Amino acid sequence: MVIVDNSDEVLSALSSVLSDQPDLDVVGVAGGVGEGVMLCRQVQPDVVILDVNMPDGGGQRAAREISTAVPGVRIVAFSAFDKALIRKMMLSAGADAYVSKSASMPELLAAIRGGSQLAGI
Repeated sequence: MVIVDNSDEVLSALSSVLSDQPDLDVVGVAGGVGEGVMLCRQVQPDVVILDVNMPDGGGQRAAREISTAVPGVRIVAFSAFDKALIRKMMLSAGADAYVSKSASMPELLAAIRGGSQLAGI
């Protein structure tokens, strides 16, 4: 799994919590769109947790480029915003799930594992 978020705090917290899951392996983190796309091309992850609101085209651009570069990857859009329009835009850009940053950890884990498309809503 790769985590892409422009917040160092979010990267650190998610990486720490998700690394404790026996069935999940965080193989890299990136602080922006370009870095995230490049990392995904290199490591070919099964899952990407992707912040929606980032500079340089944000989550939409990253989702499109990552889904093209890594066919079959599961993209979980992760956002502080809980708006239907943003969910729709991310899902149409290639995200498989949308999780609010206010969602519980079980909801995020369900989205990562493929059990939920719209968690935390």
